[in-house]
Amino acid sequence: GRLCFYTRISLAVVKKNICIALNIKTDDPETGRIALKIYINWFKNIVDFLKHKNISSKRLKERVGLIGKENLDRALKKGRGVVIFTCHIGNFEWGACRLAVEGYDIWGVSLVRKSGLTNKFFESNRLAKGLKTLYTNRMLNVFRILKNNGIVAIPSDWDPTGRAGRPCKFFGKNAFLPTGAVQIAIKSGAALLPSFIWRKDKYNHRQVVGEPLELDLTGDNDEQLNKNIARMHSVMEKYIVEHITEWELFHDIWQ
Repeated sequence: GRLCFYTRISLAVVKKNICIALNIKTDDPETGRIALKIYINWFKNIVDFLKHKNISSKRLKERVGLIGKENLDRALKKGRGVVIFTCHIGNFEWGACRLAVEGYDIWGVSLVRKSGLTNKFFESNRLAKGLKTLYTNRMLNVFRILKNNGIVAIPSDWDPTGRAGRPCKFFGKNAFLPTGAVQIAIKSGAALLPSFIWRKDKYNHRQVVGEPLELDLTGDNDEQLNKNIARMHSVMEKYIVEHITEWELFHDIWQ
């Protein structure tokens, strides 16, 4: 983690993200301190993921304390599936796997990487705990999954496809972010729930599944989309600020 920090891999972008989220200046000493912590936490999460297959489901449950499972259960009782939105906070891969080991039918949205071997590595690591992968070039399958009352988890603080066509307000500035979680929830009737994970200490994590967002379905399609994206972003902003040292986003979303 320190090596990545000192070799300045994406450091300017990380500092920019910190400054916008916290409304502080780039030369503020706090910016550098937070950036270093982000790289250290990122490295810890990589180590955890590399050991993923060797950690039993029982051990994963012990290491990730889950809060709010009842919110997910209530949402699934409606029978229309659940769309979970999250951010690149903490070990978000473990967050999705933590729900999978509870026996839920859950799919994690993932970009298609250039290397087939890399795709297989991530996919097999997830499947070791029951988490299935939904690739961004196969998103039409999402409606079949939700129709079967499944769960789809979508990180919503970065658009890996580069197809976000219009800016949204995020921390008061224009950002190009994926809108799929909201669009899919509106179109399918699925519940839209937040879920975030963060590090409690060196080995243990805490995860929360929040209550469903109350979707405002008044107005035309654009109005519905804009109002509900703003609601989703408000929740995302709250968790990012609270866990800024674990916001492992190495992309410039403000361009």
